[in-house]
Amino acid sequence: MKIKDIIYLPLSGLKESLEYGISEAEYLGKEFIGLTLSNGDGIILRVNPYSCDIKGAYLMSAKRCDDKRLIGVFKYEGGNTYFIYEITDLVGYINNKLTNERVVYVEVIKDVLEDFLLNAVAG
Repeated sequence: MKIKDIIYLPLSGLKESLEYGISEAEYLGKEFIGLTLSNGDGIILRVNPYSCDIKGAYLMSAKRCDDKRLIGVFKYEGGNTYFIYEITDLVGYINNKLTNERVVYVEVIKDVLEDFLLNAVAG
C-alpha cells in the first residue's frame, strides 16, 4: 500500500500529518510514524519514506482490543502501559472506526519505542 492510498481518507488532519511525517521520516532515515488521535489512541505506520510505501499499520492503545492481533505490550518508564495491535485493513479501519476522530499530533518514532517496534514487527 502507498501513502497516496490513504492520504485523502476522511480523517481530519490525516493529509497534513502524513505529509509532515513522511518528510521528517525521510530526513531522519526512520521508518515509524506515529499519529495520535483525538480519542487518545495512536496509529503507527511503518513506512519506507523514500518510496512512500506503507509496510505495516498498528494500533497503540491503553485499552485491550479483542478483535485485533496483539503484537506487543509497551510500558513507558513512569508507568503508562500500551497495547500494540496489528491493523490488517488500514483503509477499512479509518473509514469504519475513526469517523468521529481527528489526528491531533504526529511524530517520527525513535529511541526506546522505535527499538521495541523493530523487535516486535520487523522481520
